[in-house]
Amino acid sequence: MNKRQLIALAGGALLADRAFAQFGRRGRGGMDSGGMGPGAGQGKAGKPEPTPVLEVTLHELQEDLKLVPEQQPLFDAYAETVRGLANDVVRERQRQSAAKAASVSLLERIDRNVDALRNRLTAVEDIAQAAKALYARLNPEQQRAADPRLATLMLLPLAQESPMKPPAFERKSP
Repeated sequence: MNKRQLIALAGGALLADRAFAQFGRRGRGGMDSGGMGPGAGQGKAGKPEPTPVLEVTLHELQEDLKLVPEQQPLFDAYAETVRGLANDVVRERQRQSAAKAASVSLLERIDRNVDALRNRLTAVEDIAQAAKALYARLNPEQQRAADPRLATLMLLPLAQESPMKPPAFERKSP
């Protein structure tokens, strides 16, 4: 992977972060301004768990598309590839946290970061392929509903943590 591809991937994640700020607060049973949905579960120490923005957004898109049975498998394939990327991002963040705690050398961390970005690019390419297959089978009305979201939704897992903020394990509490 060359520098240009890495920069494009990082830029896409930044754009997706900005674009998805509006999706999380659509007011259709999604998220309220506090980032919690109605009926959100309880996490550790009785603290509420955040609403899974990816799942809410996928569900809203699916509802808005009004899919016919022949289109559903294509949407499911798209959704599963997006979820797969989200799971990979979570696993990578956990690995980075463990590597930092284990005092892995700088060069090893750099190599892991490059490998993670390669894997993410492959996952985004898989999502793009699934999105194109779905879009090709949508009627014009469905395409209009998909146009503002289908391309940016695929980057939501990369934008869950703002690229301008340090990862949670590096942040200092006030």
